[in-house]
Amino acid sequence: MIRKLFLYVFVLLLTACSSVKNYNQQISELHSPEEIRDDIDFAYRKLQKLHPDLYWYISKDSLDKKIDRLKKSIQQPVSSITFYKQLAPVVASIRQGHTAIYPPYKKQTRKEKKVKGKRSYPFKSLAFYGEDNKVYVEKDYEKNDTLVVGSEVLSVDDQKTSDLLVSFQRLHTGDGYNKTFIPKYIGHGFGIFYTRTHQQKDSILVKLKTGDSIYSRYIHAGYSKKKKQIKKDTITIPVEKKSKSNKKIARKKNKEIRKQHNKYGFDAYKKEYNRNFKFITSDTTAAIAYMKIRSFTNGNYKDFYKESFSKIDSASSKNLIIDLRGNLGGRLAEIEELYSYLTDKEYVFIEKAKMTKRSSFLYPLFHTKSWIGKTGAILFSPVLTTYQFFKVKKEKGDPYFKFKYSKLRTPKSNSYTGKLYVLIDGESFSASSILSTHLKATKRATFVGEETGGAYNGTIAGFFAYVELPNSKINMRVGLMKINAPHTVEPDGFGIKPDVYIESEKGIDKELEWVLQDVNK
Repeated sequence: MIRKLFLYVFVLLLTACSSVKNYNQQISELHSPEEIRDDIDFAYRKLQKLHPDLYWYISKDSLDKKIDRLKKSIQQPVSSITFYKQLAPVVASIRQGHTAIYPPYKKQTRKEKKVKGKRSYPFKSLAFYGEDNKVYVEKDYEKNDTLVVGSEVLSVDDQKTSDLLVSFQRLHTGDGYNKTFIPKYIGHGFGIFYTRTHQQKDSILVKLKTGDSIYSRYIHAGYSKKKKQIKKDTITIPVEKKSKSNKKIARKKNKEIRKQHNKYGFDAYKKEYNRNFKFITSDTTAAIAYMKIRSFTNGNYKDFYKESFSKIDSASSKNLIIDLRGNLGGRLAEIEELYSYLTDKEYVFIEKAKMTKRSSFLYPLFHTKSWIGKTGAILFSPVLTTYQFFKVKKEKGDPYFKFKYSKLRTPKSNSYTGKLYVLIDGESFSASSILSTHLKATKRATFVGEETGGAYNGTIAGFFAYVELPNSKINMRVGLMKINAPHTVEPDGFGIKPDVYIESEKGIDKELEWVLQDVNK
């Protein structure tokens, strides 16, 4: 057994050392129609093998026909990017946002990384937003003096922005029949979608409009040294003041800063917190608590919620606003923790998760590209098999994974019982929608904004498998579990609808204004 393991590791190391050049060559050349058809068949087989509810929003007959039409349309050799543009709409027709494909990118050799640094794409330093089929620069993280934040993007390398948006809309999807997700998602992800659909370049020409002024600027890809890290906020001491006591004070301050960054989920590149909490003062009412959560990822969420709800309790606040706009989801554990502060009744947070096979959730461990991960999976396979035995049970022939959140849960002792408002929009997706489903079904909150991009009746997520197509090297992400709260509605395939519909508008927070007016009444 040990000899086989060492041989396996040795082979993996040799493969890793020689693969970059071959990989880059393969994704750069044109692929024959036979190779592309093989990739299509390979992708469909993997979807059928791994996806727990592939035909939730599309019939098998309809998807089969789309696959056949795509195969027949391939008559000439095509590049990986061209094939990505052809295959993505078919995958999007499944209407499940977690199931998606991504084109391959050229890899850097160790020598290139050492000389130039790690390469990023040109649009990385910019954040965008879309409105009325237009795209605007929302933020510039590198603070480039030649760009004006708020400028409209008219074109990129002479391609009109409006045309690009139309082509991007076919490449991805929300959950079900939702129509609010894609316009916002491709607006914010404009730079990412452009990168996916175009050849890699070190610079691109962008035409912008600010007021009545139209100007053009080159946006360049950045390179960061391997060992270079984004500087975090720390206290520094001048050389002349480096006494023993000053060092001790600085260490204490830095420890407090790191603790706060972890609790609020600090993004060092964007210089913003993932979670924010504050009180909004009012002349006519008690303090209104406001919680903005950009995503349910990153940081020590338990400390954040414990601290926030302790403050709400101490202030005797009767109104709480939870802002989930733009929140694409994240950890199941975090939304369950948050919900435990918002109810005073026992609850089951999610149903047992359906899978295609008992071992489906182990697929990512044994099929990872990391040789360390594969080696670990082999070493601990007896433990994983035992874990699977206790966590996965068959019911009526189908395997179900039982999370601890599938058992009866108890609320927090200081759970909030006052008035609750939840702000939502098309980018309230995945975990945001699962949390919103609970709050909507139990009539716990007043929802303000737009329909969520995630579906009321659940989503395909949990654990993910990343599958590489053998010829084009396109990557496909497949959710392995059907995750849903113990609440459903008809018709199926739509998000959580707001109680008060307000279409968002950049520069004017009409949703928050409505809530404050409602509280003051």
